[in-house]
This record gives sequence, C-alpha cells and structure tokens, in this order.
Amino acid sequence: MDTIADIFNTLQTNLRALVIPIGVVGFILWGIASLLTPVLPDWAQGMRGYFQRAMLTIAFLGFATAFVTTLYGLGG
Repeated sequence: MDTIADIFNTLQTNLRALVIPIGVVGFILWGIASLLTPVLPDWAQGMRGYFQRAMLTIAFLGFATAFVTTLYGLGG
C-alpha cells in the first residue's frame, strides 16, 4: 500500500512542477488570442477553446492524483 501511495505522491510532485510553467504559457497564449480576436476572429476563438481545454485537463490531472492519494491515505 505504501508503494502505491509513494508512486502517486511522486506523480503529484512532478505534476506540480509542470503546472505553473504550463499555466503561465497557457495564460499568455490565451491573452494573445483574446487580443487578436478583432483581427482574426475565427482563429482566435478556436485557440481560446484549445487553451481552455488544455488548462482544464491539467487541473483535472492534478486533482485526480490528489484525490487518489487522499483515498489511499484514508484506507491505509
């Protein structure tokens, strides 16, 4: 049981190291897409949707690992 918890803790730590840089890049690209909406409306709208989905995926992965780690902690 401890090895599984250690694996999820390691995964969660690695994801935390990636979340901040990816979040900053995503936020900057989302801002650029918002600024370009008057010039290229179709492209900017599509890009904002991709960035939002990417950010939601990253948030979900972080939440899922924390949730599983918590469940293993409660069970052990």
